[in-house]
Amino acid sequence: MRSFDRIMIWGAHPDDEIIMAGTIAAQADADCEVVVVTISRGDAGYCRPEWAATIADQRREEAAACDRILGISERVFLGWPDQGVRHDWELTRRLIEQLRRHRPQALFTLGPHDRNRDHSAVHEMTDEIIWQAGENILADYGEPYSVPLVFIYHGHEGMGPSIDVDVTPWAARKAEAWLSQTTQVEMLPRIRERMAALGRLEQEGGVDTERFVIYPRVALTDFPALPEGADG
Repeated sequence: MRSFDRIMIWGAHPDDEIIMAGTIAAQADADCEVVVVTISRGDAGYCRPEWAATIADQRREEAAACDRILGISERVFLGWPDQGVRHDWELTRRLIEQLRRHRPQALFTLGPHDRNRDHSAVHEMTDEIIWQAGENILADYGEPYSVPLVFIYHGHEGMGPSIDVDVTPWAARKAEAWLSQTTQVEMLPRIRERMAALGRLEQEGGVDTERFVIYPRVALTDFPALPEGADG
């Protein structure tokens, strides 16, 4: 797996980045600085009425646990309400600011094929943000910066071209990261069984991969390397 110096992941909710947890852990292990921008508070994600007043704080604590497990360097909470993420100018400016501040070599964003309105809204605004961040505007939001590489890590069914990354050595940490989201595990209890299997995957000879779609406006400067074993 190619390693970067700095990457940024946009998540609509505090646990979205765990979808690509194997890649995050691999990059962190290679001394990459991993920055996660969490747009909403995740405050609709509770299955007990008594959690309504505390769920945002609970999810911040769970996010901190995830950061420790995966090696995330910094997490930025923007504080939007859950199910309230929209493509508007205020959020656009805040994400431009984060791109300019951190200047990642690669950005990982969400795709259009998702029933969750917050996820699809993040995709909808991505194109404008990566364009505007590189323009000579909004001088008080940092120096212009054009991110070289952009990938879609979720909601990309049927899209391409794509990259399948083998993250088997980090599968157990991905499982641990999911299980650290205790409020979400209680809401979706089948996760426990699935993560138990994922945690055993490497020792049982299985393979875990994560798929990324190259963002449509990204221009590669050369043909990619041949897949392993396909060089004749």
